[in-house]
Amino acid sequence: MADRRIRFVVFLDAPGLWVARGLEHDLAAEGPTIGHVLRSATRLLLAHAGSDMRPLPNSLSAVPPAAQSYWNAFAAGTPVPLEQLGITAPDGWDIHAAFATRLPSEPVGRYVRPREHARPAGSYTLAAAKLRA
Repeated sequence: MADRRIRFVVFLDAPGLWVARGLEHDLAAEGPTIGHVLRSATRLLLAHAGSDMRPLPNSLSAVPPAAQSYWNAFAAGTPVPLEQLGITAPDGWDIHAAFATRLPSEPVGRYVRPREHARPAGSYTLAAAKLRA
């Protein structure tokens, strides 16, 4: 039986950029594919839990839960079977994931103009960094 549980909501934030957000503990990971982002989120979870010195039931208690919009996105999402992605939950963990059908930041029930994925001023891509070097 798993001692600890976490659910991840997974969504496509930009072309080629998947994000996984933990619900019980607001941890976030990014990656180019659903499998990659869920493996990264699992490793991040284990790293945080391993570095936490509190006893097992209280470990990660300093990491608050995610905002309600992420819980709503998980509840309305499509379950992602981790086993089909080759991901096995670590011993003592019950891990579930769901693919969000809309971004957690999108309002529900009305038309939303498509997002533009502009980069913040001063940020650049790896390709741009190589060109500058």
